[in-house]
Amino acid sequence: MKTIRSLIFILLFIPFLSVGQETKLLTFLKSIPGAEVKKVDSSVWAEFYVLMLPQPVDHSNPGGAWFKQRIYVGHRGYDRPTVMETEGYGAEWMNGYLVDEPAEILNANQLYVEHRYFGASIPSKLEWKYLTVEQDAADYHTIRKLFGEIYTGKWITTGVSKGGQTATEYKVFYPDDVDVTIPYVAPLNYSLIDKRIEKHFRKVGTAANRKQIRDIQFYLLKNKKTTLPLYKEICTYQGYTFTELDTETAFDYSVLELPFSFWQYTADCSKLPDLNNTSPEKMVAFLIKIVPPFWYTEAAHPFDAANYQFYTQLGYYEYDEWPFRKYLKMKDYPNSAFAPRGADVKWDGSYVHKLKRFMKNNPQHMIFVYGESDPWGATGAEIKPGMGSIKEVMAHGTHGATIRTLNPDQQAEVVKALNLWLGMDLHPNFKSN
Repeated sequence: MKTIRSLIFILLFIPFLSVGQETKLLTFLKSIPGAEVKKVDSSVWAEFYVLMLPQPVDHSNPGGAWFKQRIYVGHRGYDRPTVMETEGYGAEWMNGYLVDEPAEILNANQLYVEHRYFGASIPSKLEWKYLTVEQDAADYHTIRKLFGEIYTGKWITTGVSKGGQTATEYKVFYPDDVDVTIPYVAPLNYSLIDKRIEKHFRKVGTAANRKQIRDIQFYLLKNKKTTLPLYKEICTYQGYTFTELDTETAFDYSVLELPFSFWQYTADCSKLPDLNNTSPEKMVAFLIKIVPPFWYTEAAHPFDAANYQFYTQLGYYEYDEWPFRKYLKMKDYPNSAFAPRGADVKWDGSYVHKLKRFMKNNPQHMIFVYGESDPWGATGAEIKPGMGSIKEVMAHGTHGATIRTLNPDQQAEVVKALNLWLGMDLHPNFKSN
């Protein structure tokens, strides 16, 4: 009888023992002072956590205010490579089933880091002067040092678009922190308004394509009596409301933005409306598809921090209103108008000068990926053979260019570089995924 009771006790008690046991990683995360840790189920990772990591708002004053930076931790092995993705914006959409391309290729751990001042990584007191590339880079340096205690393999940073800019910033300030940096479609602007973007629009596609897009812009603006009410009707139906801009100003902005967004995200000239066989409804629908009205509504405020960075340190682009001046409501349509209200937005060119010097001084172990049609590729990295880094451009590609979308010869060059720089023997099968 006692034996049966003892057996029952053991069977009941064992599950509690297993539940109470912590992995090495979870114990490590919980040991970080002030951190919050949440375990998330995942069939992709051996372990997956959402970590809220305390960071100084100003790294030069650790005795001042702090905020918590959101990091998604995907674990595969302590001796595996670790990929730190420097998200350029918020990461509310991230979950335990998403794996970035470098982590997939390398079968690596993944630290997906939300950018400061976005998403859940916003200080309680919003002081814009601490949203700088220097503070960004210090955030990642802190994370690298912290996780380097537990992840002892090779380290790689990566990021897409503004996230690629961020990965590059980190490399500029801490060039020896990681083994390889892989920025995707990352603009490296060398001035507030980099003229290379303007030049891009004079050569991208064919002359006929460029004229067709310009003619579409003129059609939309010249026929405002018809197209503007249609734009307003569709926006209302889709739930967009304009409070800070009137509808006509938002419409004008959309038309001016059309070439940039088309070449950035679509670049499929077969989808351009035929002006000889179209209707106002089709033209407005095309405009809204290419340039979502979302960007001109209050719903876009979570991106205010990006606009602040563009116009203080990173650089951006503006429109050429002159050809359309007769049809526009206002004289000027600056993108700087979307910077956060109340912020002291002044251009500081010191970082882009530092970036330019860095890029001219043979940066090591960087893999830049761009799309040929993407306007942001116009201000992409300029890499020459033998510099110690490589650049791959997807023919006719857009802002969605990846290693997987490159041609086989380019993919082989990327894999060769990774094997050389990481001391690995990778043979990824890009066709099977």
